[in-house]
Amino acid sequence: MKATKEQIIIKRKKKNVKIFPIYKTVSWDLLFYFPIIFLFLTQVKGFSASQVLFADAFYTLSNTFWQIPVTSVVDRIGKKNCLIIGNILYSLSILAMIFMQNYYELLIIQFIYALGYSIKGICESNILYDSLPAGKKRGRIYSTIDGKSSSYFYIFDAISSVIAGFTFTINGYIPMVLCFLCCIACTIISFKFRHTELVEEKVKPVSFKEYSKQLKGAIKFFVKSDRIKLLILLNALFLGLTVGIVNLRSSMLSEMLVPEAYFGIIFAILQLSAAITARNSEKIHKMFRNKTLTYLTLPVTLSCIVIGFVGTDTLSKSSLLVIVFMFLIQYAIKGPYRALMSRYINNFTNRNIRPKLTALNYLLSNLLTAAISLSCSWLLSITTTANTFMIIGCVTTILAVLLLDYMRGKVGLKPDQYSKEDLKYSTYKPQKKA
Repeated sequence: MKATKEQIIIKRKKKNVKIFPIYKTVSWDLLFYFPIIFLFLTQVKGFSASQVLFADAFYTLSNTFWQIPVTSVVDRIGKKNCLIIGNILYSLSILAMIFMQNYYELLIIQFIYALGYSIKGICESNILYDSLPAGKKRGRIYSTIDGKSSSYFYIFDAISSVIAGFTFTINGYIPMVLCFLCCIACTIISFKFRHTELVEEKVKPVSFKEYSKQLKGAIKFFVKSDRIKLLILLNALFLGLTVGIVNLRSSMLSEMLVPEAYFGIIFAILQLSAAITARNSEKIHKMFRNKTLTYLTLPVTLSCIVIGFVGTDTLSKSSLLVIVFMFLIQYAIKGPYRALMSRYINNFTNRNIRPKLTALNYLLSNLLTAAISLSCSWLLSITTTANTFMIIGCVTTILAVLLLDYMRGKVGLKPDQYSKEDLKYSTYKPQKKA
Protein backbone atom coordinates (compact mmCIF):
# COMPACT_ATOMS: atom_id res chain seq x y z
CA MET A 1 0.00 0.00 0.00
CA LYS A 2 1.40 3.36 -1.04
CA ALA A 3 2.01 5.81 1.77
CA THR A 4 0.05 9.05 1.72
CA LYS A 5 1.73 12.45 1.55
CA GLU A 6 0.89 13.05 5.20
CA GLN A 7 2.48 9.74 6.25
CA ILE A 8 5.64 10.57 4.29
CA ILE A 9 5.86 13.96 6.01
CA ILE A 10 5.43 12.37 9.46
CA LYS A 11 8.18 9.87 8.67
CA ARG A 12 10.50 12.67 7.56
CA LYS A 13 9.82 14.65 10.72
CA LYS A 14 10.63 11.65 12.93
CA LYS A 15 13.91 11.18 11.10
CA ASN A 16 14.83 14.84 11.62
CA VAL A 17 14.11 14.57 15.35
CA LYS A 18 16.29 11.46 15.52
CA ILE A 19 19.19 13.10 13.67
CA PHE A 20 19.09 16.45 15.49
CA PRO A 21 20.87 15.45 18.78
CA ILE A 22 23.70 13.86 16.78
CA TYR A 23 23.96 16.92 14.56
CA LYS A 24 23.97 19.46 17.39
CA THR A 25 26.58 17.51 19.37
CA VAL A 26 29.17 18.23 16.70
CA SER A 27 27.80 21.43 15.15
CA TRP A 28 26.42 23.83 17.78
CA ASP A 29 29.72 25.68 17.62
CA LEU A 30 33.19 25.08 16.24
CA LEU A 31 34.96 22.23 18.04
CA PHE A 32 38.75 22.33 18.68
CA TYR A 33 38.65 26.00 17.63
CA PHE A 34 38.07 28.47 20.46
CA PRO A 35 40.66 27.24 23.02
CA ILE A 36 43.51 27.71 20.53
CA ILE A 37 42.35 30.23 17.91
CA PHE A 38 44.02 33.15 19.69
CA LEU A 39 47.29 31.20 19.90
CA PHE A 40 46.94 30.08 16.28
CA LEU A 41 46.45 33.61 14.99
CA THR A 42 49.16 35.19 17.14
CA GLN A 43 51.84 32.47 17.27
CA VAL A 44 51.33 30.57 14.00
CA LYS A 45 50.06 33.35 11.72
CA GLY A 46 51.94 36.18 13.46
CA PHE A 47 49.08 38.64 14.04
CA SER A 48 49.05 40.92 17.09
CA ALA A 49 46.51 40.59 19.90
CA SER A 50 45.04 43.94 18.84
CA GLN A 51 44.52 42.67 15.29
CA VAL A 52 42.77 39.52 16.56
CA LEU A 53 40.34 41.59 18.63
CA PHE A 54 39.66 43.86 15.67
CA ALA A 55 38.90 40.79 13.52
CA ASP A 56 36.40 39.70 16.21
CA ALA A 57 34.66 43.08 15.97
CA PHE A 58 34.61 42.86 12.17
CA TYR A 59 33.03 39.40 12.40
CA THR A 60 30.30 40.69 14.74
CA LEU A 61 29.47 43.59 12.43
CA SER A 62 29.41 41.20 9.46
CA ASN A 63 27.00 38.98 11.37
CA THR A 64 24.69 41.95 11.85
CA PHE A 65 24.94 42.87 8.16
CA TRP A 66 23.96 39.37 6.99
CA GLN A 67 20.90 38.95 9.22
CA ILE A 68 18.28 40.66 7.03
CA PRO A 69 19.26 39.21 3.61
CA VAL A 70 19.75 35.73 5.10
CA THR A 71 16.23 35.72 6.56
CA SER A 72 14.78 36.29 3.11
CA VAL A 73 17.01 33.62 1.50
CA VAL A 74 16.04 30.98 4.07
CA ASP A 75 12.35 31.61 3.43
CA ARG A 76 12.85 31.20 -0.31
CA ILE A 77 15.08 28.13 -0.69
CA GLY A 78 14.25 26.21 2.49
CA LYS A 79 15.91 25.46 5.83
CA LYS A 80 17.60 22.19 4.83
CA ASN A 81 19.25 23.69 1.74
CA CYS A 82 20.38 26.73 3.71
CA LEU A 83 21.72 24.54 6.52
CA ILE A 84 23.87 22.65 4.01
CA ILE A 85 25.12 25.95 2.54
CA GLY A 86 25.87 27.29 6.04
CA ASN A 87 27.97 24.22 6.94
CA ILE A 88 29.81 24.36 3.62
CA LEU A 89 30.68 28.01 4.31
CA TYR A 90 31.89 27.01 7.79
CA SER A 91 34.12 24.32 6.29
CA LEU A 92 35.54 26.64 3.63
CA SER A 93 36.21 29.35 6.23
CA ILE A 94 38.28 27.04 8.43
CA LEU A 95 40.14 25.62 5.42
CA ALA A 96 40.91 29.14 4.18
CA MET A 97 42.09 30.14 7.68
CA ILE A 98 44.60 27.28 7.63
CA PHE A 99 46.16 28.47 4.36
CA MET A 100 45.76 32.28 4.69
CA GLN A 101 48.88 34.41 4.33
CA ASN A 102 47.93 37.93 5.45
CA TYR A 103 45.57 39.89 7.70
CA TYR A 104 43.25 41.08 4.92
CA GLU A 105 42.52 37.46 4.05
CA LEU A 106 41.50 36.91 7.68
CA LEU A 107 38.95 39.73 7.45
CA ILE A 108 37.47 38.27 4.24
CA ILE A 109 37.28 34.86 5.93
CA GLN A 110 35.49 36.40 8.93
CA PHE A 111 32.96 37.97 6.57
CA ILE A 112 32.21 34.57 4.97
CA TYR A 113 32.25 32.80 8.35
CA ALA A 114 29.67 35.31 9.62
CA LEU A 115 27.41 34.45 6.68
CA GLY A 116 27.63 30.75 7.53
CA TYR A 117 26.92 31.45 11.20
CA SER A 118 23.89 33.62 10.37
CA ILE A 119 22.41 30.90 8.15
CA LYS A 120 22.99 28.15 10.69
CA GLY A 121 21.57 30.27 13.52
CA ILE A 122 18.28 30.73 11.70
CA CYS A 123 17.91 27.15 10.43
CA GLU A 124 19.11 24.77 13.14
CA SER A 125 16.56 25.28 15.91
CA ASN A 126 13.73 25.80 13.42
CA ILE A 127 14.38 22.44 11.73
CA LEU A 128 13.80 20.68 15.05
CA TYR A 129 10.76 22.80 15.96
CA ASP A 130 9.13 22.29 12.56
CA SER A 131 9.62 18.52 12.88
CA LEU A 132 7.70 18.23 16.16
CA PRO A 133 3.93 17.63 16.28
CA ALA A 134 1.91 20.83 16.67
CA GLY A 135 0.18 21.25 20.02
CA LYS A 136 0.61 22.40 23.59
CA LYS A 137 3.45 19.94 24.28
CA ARG A 138 5.57 21.06 21.33
CA GLY A 139 7.47 23.70 23.32
CA ARG A 140 8.19 21.34 26.21
CA ILE A 141 9.36 18.54 23.89
CA TYR A 142 11.53 20.99 21.98
CA SER A 143 13.17 22.24 25.20
CA THR A 144 13.83 18.69 26.37
CA ILE A 145 15.46 17.54 23.11
CA ASP A 146 17.38 20.78 22.61
CA GLY A 147 18.54 20.81 26.26
CA LYS A 148 19.89 17.25 26.08
CA SER A 149 21.57 18.00 22.76
CA SER A 150 23.24 21.07 24.30
CA SER A 151 24.52 18.96 27.21
CA TYR A 152 26.03 16.45 24.79
CA PHE A 153 27.74 19.30 22.97
CA TYR A 154 29.21 20.78 26.17
CA ILE A 155 30.70 17.40 27.10
CA PHE A 156 32.08 16.83 23.61
CA ASP A 157 33.38 20.40 23.50
CA ALA A 158 35.17 19.94 26.83
CA ILE A 159 36.90 16.80 25.52
CA SER A 160 37.83 18.50 22.25
CA SER A 161 39.23 21.50 24.17
CA VAL A 162 41.66 19.27 26.05
CA ILE A 163 42.73 17.56 22.82
CA ALA A 164 43.12 20.95 21.07
CA GLY A 165 45.43 22.24 23.81
CA PHE A 166 47.77 19.25 23.76
CA THR A 167 47.84 18.81 19.97
CA PHE A 168 48.63 22.52 19.51
CA THR A 169 51.93 21.97 21.36
CA ILE A 170 52.83 19.30 18.78
CA ASN A 171 51.79 21.34 15.75
CA GLY A 172 49.64 24.47 15.69
CA TYR A 173 47.76 23.29 12.61
CA ILE A 174 46.50 19.99 14.07
CA PRO A 175 43.53 21.47 16.05
CA MET A 176 42.50 23.51 12.99
CA VAL A 177 42.56 20.39 10.80
CA LEU A 178 40.45 18.55 13.41
CA CYS A 179 38.05 21.52 13.42
CA PHE A 180 37.83 21.34 9.62
CA LEU A 181 37.06 17.60 9.76
CA CYS A 182 34.25 18.26 12.25
CA CYS A 183 32.83 20.88 9.86
CA ILE A 184 32.89 18.30 7.07
CA ALA A 185 31.07 15.84 9.37
CA CYS A 186 28.43 18.50 10.12
CA THR A 187 27.95 19.10 6.39
CA ILE A 188 27.48 15.39 5.73
CA ILE A 189 24.95 15.06 8.58
CA SER A 190 23.03 18.13 7.35
CA PHE A 191 22.37 16.27 4.08
CA LYS A 192 20.52 13.62 6.14
CA PHE A 193 17.78 16.03 7.19
CA ARG A 194 14.56 15.89 5.19
CA HIS A 195 12.37 18.67 3.84
CA THR A 196 9.14 18.95 5.84
CA GLU A 197 5.97 20.87 5.19
CA LEU A 198 3.80 21.95 8.07
CA VAL A 199 0.23 21.38 6.99
CA GLU A 200 -1.14 23.59 9.73
CA GLU A 201 1.01 26.62 9.00
CA LYS A 202 2.50 27.73 5.69
CA VAL A 203 4.96 30.58 5.96
CA LYS A 204 5.26 33.04 3.11
CA PRO A 205 8.68 34.39 2.23
CA VAL A 206 9.43 37.64 4.05
CA SER A 207 10.57 40.45 1.78
CA PHE A 208 13.12 43.03 2.80
CA LYS A 209 10.36 45.65 2.91
CA GLU A 210 8.14 43.49 5.13
CA TYR A 211 11.04 42.58 7.42
CA SER A 212 11.91 46.27 7.82
CA LYS A 213 8.29 47.04 8.63
CA GLN A 214 8.19 44.33 11.30
CA LEU A 215 11.44 45.59 12.80
CA LYS A 216 10.05 49.13 12.98
CA GLY A 217 7.13 47.80 15.00
CA ALA A 218 9.51 46.15 17.45
CA ILE A 219 11.57 49.35 17.73
CA LYS A 220 8.43 51.36 18.49
CA PHE A 221 7.45 48.90 21.22
CA PHE A 222 11.06 48.96 22.51
CA VAL A 223 11.01 52.76 22.83
CA LYS A 224 7.64 52.95 24.61
CA SER A 225 7.95 49.94 26.94
CA ASP A 226 10.29 50.59 29.88
CA ARG A 227 10.37 46.89 30.76
CA ILE A 228 11.42 45.70 27.30
CA LYS A 229 13.81 48.60 26.79
CA LEU A 230 15.71 48.00 30.02
CA LEU A 231 15.85 44.22 29.61
CA ILE A 232 17.18 44.39 26.05
CA LEU A 233 19.73 47.08 26.92
CA LEU A 234 21.00 45.09 29.92
CA ASN A 235 21.12 41.93 27.82
CA ALA A 236 23.09 43.73 25.09
CA LEU A 237 25.56 44.97 27.71
CA PHE A 238 26.00 41.50 29.24
CA LEU A 239 26.37 39.65 25.93
CA GLY A 240 28.56 42.41 24.50
CA LEU A 241 30.92 42.00 27.46
CA THR A 242 31.00 38.18 27.64
CA VAL A 243 31.43 37.75 23.87
CA GLY A 244 33.74 40.73 23.45
CA ILE A 245 36.31 39.40 25.96
CA VAL A 246 36.50 35.82 24.61
CA ASN A 247 39.95 36.28 23.06
CA LEU A 248 40.93 38.74 25.78
CA ARG A 249 40.91 35.76 28.19
CA SER A 250 43.35 33.90 25.96
CA SER A 251 45.51 37.02 25.75
CA MET A 252 45.60 37.19 29.56
CA LEU A 253 46.65 33.56 29.89
CA SER A 254 49.27 34.06 27.19
CA GLU A 255 50.74 37.08 29.00
CA MET A 256 50.92 35.00 32.18
CA LEU A 257 53.01 32.44 30.28
CA VAL A 258 50.52 29.60 30.67
CA PRO A 259 51.72 26.61 28.59
CA GLU A 260 49.64 26.04 25.45
CA ALA A 261 48.75 22.50 26.54
CA TYR A 262 46.87 23.87 29.55
CA PHE A 263 44.70 26.22 27.50
CA GLY A 264 42.47 23.32 26.48
CA ILE A 265 42.15 22.01 30.03
CA ILE A 266 41.21 25.44 31.38
CA PHE A 267 38.58 26.05 28.70
CA ALA A 268 37.20 22.52 29.17
CA ILE A 269 36.62 23.24 32.87
CA LEU A 270 34.97 26.56 32.01
CA GLN A 271 32.60 24.90 29.52
CA LEU A 272 31.61 22.20 32.01
CA SER A 273 30.78 24.87 34.61
CA ALA A 274 28.45 26.54 32.11
CA ALA A 275 26.80 23.20 31.35
CA ILE A 276 26.15 22.50 35.04
CA THR A 277 24.69 25.90 35.88
CA ALA A 278 22.60 26.04 32.70
CA ARG A 279 20.65 23.03 33.95
CA ASN A 280 19.85 24.86 37.19
CA SER A 281 18.53 28.12 35.72
CA GLU A 282 15.05 27.59 37.20
CA LYS A 283 16.51 27.05 40.70
CA ILE A 284 18.54 30.24 40.35
CA HIS A 285 15.41 32.17 39.33
CA LYS A 286 13.46 30.85 42.33
CA MET A 287 16.35 31.63 44.67
CA PHE A 288 16.90 35.28 43.70
CA ARG A 289 13.54 36.28 42.13
CA ASN A 290 13.54 40.02 41.34
CA LYS A 291 17.25 40.29 42.18
CA THR A 292 18.28 37.58 39.71
CA LEU A 293 19.64 39.94 37.04
CA THR A 294 21.60 41.91 39.63
CA TYR A 295 23.25 38.78 41.02
CA LEU A 296 24.06 37.55 37.52
CA THR A 297 25.29 40.77 35.91
CA LEU A 298 27.43 42.52 38.52
CA PRO A 299 29.69 39.54 39.39
CA VAL A 300 30.67 39.33 35.70
CA THR A 301 31.53 43.03 35.34
CA LEU A 302 33.30 43.14 38.72
CA SER A 303 35.28 39.99 37.87
CA CYS A 304 36.83 41.90 34.95
CA ILE A 305 38.08 44.55 37.37
CA VAL A 306 39.54 41.86 39.65
CA ILE A 307 41.26 40.21 36.66
CA GLY A 308 42.74 43.56 35.67
CA PHE A 309 43.96 44.29 39.20
CA VAL A 310 45.43 40.83 39.85
CA GLY A 311 46.75 40.40 36.30
CA THR A 312 49.37 43.13 36.74
CA ASP A 313 51.52 40.45 38.44
CA THR A 314 51.94 38.12 35.45
CA LEU A 315 54.45 35.77 37.10
CA SER A 316 52.46 34.96 40.26
CA LYS A 317 50.84 31.51 40.49
CA SER A 318 48.33 32.78 43.05
CA SER A 319 47.32 35.55 40.61
CA LEU A 320 46.79 32.93 37.90
CA LEU A 321 44.53 30.89 40.19
CA VAL A 322 42.46 33.98 41.02
CA ILE A 323 42.13 34.87 37.34
CA VAL A 324 41.04 31.36 36.34
CA PHE A 325 38.52 31.45 39.20
CA MET A 326 37.15 34.74 37.81
CA PHE A 327 36.85 33.11 34.38
CA LEU A 328 34.99 30.26 36.06
CA ILE A 329 32.51 32.72 37.59
CA GLN A 330 31.94 34.32 34.18
CA TYR A 331 31.21 30.98 32.48
CA ALA A 332 29.09 29.67 35.36
CA ILE A 333 26.90 32.77 35.14
CA LYS A 334 26.77 32.71 31.33
CA GLY A 335 25.17 29.24 31.50
CA PRO A 336 21.81 30.19 33.10
CA TYR A 337 21.84 33.87 32.08
CA ARG A 338 20.84 33.43 28.45
CA ALA A 339 17.93 31.11 29.22
CA LEU A 340 16.60 33.36 32.00
CA MET A 341 16.97 36.61 30.06
CA SER A 342 15.20 35.09 27.07
CA ARG A 343 12.39 34.08 29.39
CA TYR A 344 12.12 37.55 30.95
CA ILE A 345 12.05 39.30 27.57
CA ASN A 346 9.38 36.93 26.23
CA ASN A 347 7.15 37.31 29.30
CA PHE A 348 3.91 39.20 28.54
CA THR A 349 4.47 39.02 24.78
CA ASN A 350 2.61 37.12 22.07
CA ARG A 351 3.99 34.97 19.25
CA ASN A 352 3.69 37.83 16.72
CA ILE A 353 6.01 40.26 18.51
CA ARG A 354 8.57 37.73 19.82
CA PRO A 355 10.49 37.19 16.56
CA LYS A 356 10.75 40.95 16.07
CA LEU A 357 12.03 41.49 19.60
CA THR A 358 14.53 38.67 19.05
CA ALA A 359 15.79 40.41 15.91
CA LEU A 360 16.12 43.75 17.74
CA ASN A 361 17.82 42.07 20.69
CA TYR A 362 20.22 40.36 18.28
CA LEU A 363 21.08 43.61 16.48
CA LEU A 364 21.75 45.62 19.65
CA SER A 365 23.81 42.81 21.20
CA ASN A 366 25.95 42.53 18.07
CA LEU A 367 26.53 46.27 17.90
CA LEU A 368 27.60 46.45 21.55
CA THR A 369 29.78 43.34 21.14
CA ALA A 370 31.50 45.01 18.19
CA ALA A 371 31.97 48.22 20.20
CA ILE A 372 33.57 46.34 23.12
CA SER A 373 35.75 44.27 20.78
CA LEU A 374 36.94 47.42 19.00
CA SER A 375 37.62 49.09 22.36
CA CYS A 376 39.63 46.06 23.51
CA SER A 377 41.55 46.07 20.22
CA TRP A 378 42.45 49.75 20.60
CA LEU A 379 43.37 49.39 24.29
CA LEU A 380 45.59 46.38 23.60
CA SER A 381 47.50 48.46 21.07
CA ILE A 382 48.47 51.00 23.76
CA THR A 383 48.45 49.05 27.05
CA THR A 384 48.46 45.58 28.63
CA THR A 385 45.67 42.99 28.74
CA ALA A 386 45.32 43.49 32.49
CA ASN A 387 44.70 47.23 32.08
CA THR A 388 42.27 46.51 29.25
CA PHE A 389 40.28 44.17 31.51
CA MET A 390 40.24 46.80 34.26
CA ILE A 391 39.04 49.64 32.01
CA ILE A 392 36.35 47.53 30.31
CA GLY A 393 35.26 46.19 33.70
CA CYS A 394 34.93 49.67 35.25
CA VAL A 395 32.93 51.07 32.31
CA THR A 396 30.53 48.11 32.11
CA THR A 397 30.06 48.04 35.90
CA ILE A 398 29.01 51.70 35.90
CA LEU A 399 26.59 51.12 33.01
CA ALA A 400 25.18 47.97 34.64
CA VAL A 401 24.62 49.71 37.98
CA LEU A 402 22.81 52.60 36.26
CA LEU A 403 20.54 50.21 34.30
CA LEU A 404 19.80 47.98 37.30
CA ASP A 405 19.03 51.00 39.48
CA TYR A 406 16.66 52.39 36.84
CA MET A 407 14.94 48.99 36.65
CA ARG A 408 13.53 49.35 40.16
CA GLY A 409 9.79 49.74 39.91
CA LYS A 410 9.84 48.99 36.18
CA VAL A 411 10.95 45.34 35.86
CA GLY A 412 10.06 42.24 37.88
CA LEU A 413 6.57 43.44 38.79
CA LYS A 414 3.28 41.59 38.92
CA PRO A 415 1.24 41.72 35.68
CA ASP A 416 -1.32 44.23 36.98
CA GLN A 417 1.48 46.60 38.02
CA TYR A 418 2.73 47.17 34.47
CA SER A 419 1.53 49.97 32.23
CA LYS A 420 -0.75 49.40 29.25
CA GLU A 421 2.21 50.00 26.92
CA ASP A 422 4.22 47.23 28.62
CA LEU A 423 1.29 44.81 28.16
CA LYS A 424 0.46 45.91 24.62
CA TYR A 425 1.39 42.54 23.11
CA SER A 426 0.36 40.41 26.09
CA THR A 427 -2.51 37.99 26.35
CA TYR A 428 -2.90 39.18 29.94
CA LYS A 429 -5.41 41.96 30.40
CA PRO A 430 -5.28 43.86 33.69
CA GLN A 431 -8.56 44.07 35.56
CA LYS A 432 -10.22 47.43 35.91
CA LYS A 433 -10.20 48.84 39.42
CA ALA A 434 -13.59 49.22 41.07
